[in-house]
Amino acid sequence: GRHGAKKKRCSSEGCINRAQQGGVCMKHGAAVKSCSSAGCPNRVVQGGVCIRHGAKKKRCSSTGCMNQSQSRGVCKRHGSELKSTADAQT
Repeated sequence: GRHGAKKKRCSSEGCINRAQQGGVCMKHGAAVKSCSSAGCPNRVVQGGVCIRHGAKKKRCSSTGCMNQSQSRGVCKRHGSELKSTADAQT
């Protein structure tokens, strides 16, 4: 993990998958909410629905960019531009 953070592992004996909810992985019973739209098997993203049924993907805040936002409201491309600009100033 980043900065030495330990990722929790599934508590099921012998399993090395990452724990999700309740200390277990998906395979061993972590509860995952499904889209509330009738018959849709996709995972909930926002507001009880999946992307297909109306959950909004966050977009990059850089003018004219339609990429999905990763962190700090910008995509990977614009995030690296911000970082290189900050590095140049120091």
